Amino acid sequence: MAKKRFLDLDLDFQSHPSTGDIAKRVDDEAIKRSVRNIVFTNTYDRPFHPEMSSGVRALLFENVTPVIAQLISNRIKDAIVAFEPRVELIDVKVDPSLDNNHYGVTILFRLKNTQREQNLNLVLQRIR
Repeated sequence: MAKKRFLDLDLDFQSHPSTGDIAKRVDDEAIKRSVRNIVFTNTYDRPFHPEMSSGVRALLFENVTPVIAQLISNRIKDAIVAFEPRVELIDVKVDPSLDNNHYGVTILFRLKNTQREQNLNLVLQRIR
């Protein structure tokens, strides 16, 4: 049985050096980009799919506290389970940084066709 590959477009729209086409993200990198996009997606960001949202952005305007960090963790878990069927979520850790006014997020997951654990590190902070 052949190994299943995951392909996505590179949303940075960089061209492939030899073909000139839009570069592709493959397997681990494709899934990491997808998980990252799910976390940063806000309500009504995706046309025809207003339900696709993690709801994290609204929490970034609250004070940085451990309670908000737990709410962010729960929302990220719910969004990944609901919108990314290619991964098996292991854990989401959110560390509040009171001095820097942001949250450090570590998402641990496993691709469904492998047994390797992957981690994705993000920094969540309000922009405005």
